[in-house]
Amino acid sequence: MSRAPRIYISAGEPSGDAHAAAVVTALKRRLPGATVEAFGGPDLEAAGAAVLDRMEQFSVVGFVEALWKLPAHLRLLRRVRLGFQARRYDLVILVDYPGYHLRVAAEAAAAGIPVLYYIAPQMWAWAPGRVRKLAAVRRLAVILPFEEAFFRERGVAATFVGHPLKDRMPPPPRADARRRLGLDPARPVLGLFPGSRDSGRRSAMRRPGSSPRAPTYRSSSPGRRAVATLPPVPPACTWRIRSPCSRPPTPVSASRGRPPSRRRSLTCPW
Repeated sequence: MSRAPRIYISAGEPSGDAHAAAVVTALKRRLPGATVEAFGGPDLEAAGAAVLDRMEQFSVVGFVEALWKLPAHLRLLRRVRLGFQARRYDLVILVDYPGYHLRVAAEAAAAGIPVLYYIAPQMWAWAPGRVRKLAAVRRLAVILPFEEAFFRERGVAATFVGHPLKDRMPPPPRADARRRLGLDPARPVLGLFPGSRDSGRRSAMRRPGSSPRAPTYRSSSPGRRAVATLPPVPPACTWRIRSPCSRPPTPVSASRGRPPSRRRSLTCPW
């Protein structure tokens, strides 16, 4: 190819945004002149991709919420299809998020654009018969060793590339992690990890008493402190864990950043 490549990369949720950002960083090292456009979030933006569509409004959990967001996904798919048909890209990279990305793969293949799918749908667990939906994918980059053989046996060109968590910096020692979070090293710490999707956090972490179905988190230790880890997308929040009997609620610190370093500060994760 005589010119610098144009690449489209797509990630529909915060975890995928982080993994996609690592891919873009690696691509920029090898192909510094490449143009990368994206459907994604702040991590992709920080990695140097031009984010054409923001992912925050699209992340969903559950069948009902997926139906509610379906019109928005179809409008996004229509815009992406037009870009593919105009031959704007030399390569399409899709990261996880199979409900939407399998449709994107089909659109890219129809436009004659090769597709690299990174982090395979877990079809080996829930739908082996749906592997045929990956027919539009030129190369599948899998992160679990057994996935390569599983997909190759079913006609998909799969390559094991290692798990992205192995490339992360190791978390700090527990004492350092607590010091960075401003936690008393002598007090027990309970960690809350409600997931990367905003809707999942709202469901799992709703303030006690705000709904008859809202969960109540109880602390069995009066000196316990809780830390909730949030990705950078949603607004800052603070919750409290309801303590049993007459003890006051346990304060919860909403800490932004990647979970591994937060986990190192814990006495007990949740």
